Amino acid sequence: MKIVFYGSGNMANAIFTGIVNSKSVEPENIYLTNKSNRDLLQGYHDTLGVNYSYDDEALLKDADYVFLSTKPYDFLKLADRIKPYITKENKFISIMAGLPISYIREHLQVENPIARIMPNTNAHVGHSVTGISFSTNFGATSKQDVITLIEAFGTALEVKEDHLHQVTAITGSGPAFLYHVFEQYVNAGTKLGIEQSQVEESIKELIIGTGKMIERSDLKMDQLRKNITSKGGTTQAGLNALSNHDIEAIFLDCLNAAVNRSVELAENEDD
Repeated sequence: MKIVFYGSGNMANAIFTGIVNSKSVEPENIYLTNKSNRDLLQGYHDTLGVNYSYDDEALLKDADYVFLSTKPYDFLKLADRIKPYITKENKFISIMAGLPISYIREHLQVENPIARIMPNTNAHVGHSVTGISFSTNFGATSKQDVITLIEAFGTALEVKEDHLHQVTAITGSGPAFLYHVFEQYVNAGTKLGIEQSQVEESIKELIIGTGKMIERSDLKMDQLRKNITSKGGTTQAGLNALSNHDIEAIFLDCLNAAVNRSVELAENEDD
């Protein structure tokens, strides 16, 4: 299997590093390219064993899967550049936010299979939740190939393309929303009189430990919460205070705003 990455930024790096580390594809069968930063590509070659090239014809020849991992605003120039060299064997995987499959197909001027994926930055630690949707001409074997590649850096969630807006909000932007909540928890903790560095370190370990409890337990989160909430105790007192605020409504507003913005971006690209 030959895989090509057009774009070698942070998210692409997380993906191809995960694939290499999982040993699902030999590193010499992974090819990278970018606008002009040869030193960056050389560094990936030296550390991971992947190849790189600026020869589009050579890159696309015999390529099974081609990751479109440029910035969305760079796609039109990229499409114009590579479409003379696209072969029928090439199957495309886009990580470009806001660009529908129909838009990608229109500008590549091909009928090749196209998938869209929406990973998040947790791919860097092998825990991305990645939404994925496929064009109707993506075969079952090729679908499984793509899902296997995604599972090298997390888990795959196959959805209809229209639902990628929701996935973008819930998991794509999700780490930023949770980081913001953790920030506020740190800020509140420091107002209780403990040194900020101590609060930050304690809450970091609290987050890590809580995540591991969720990962290792078969219990749902509401039961895990109940297990440490004694009637009339300190935890119950804190939860009672939280119940005075409609936290679910706050998060629903947050997610709806992100979904609406994702839809707007897609509609703007369609115009």
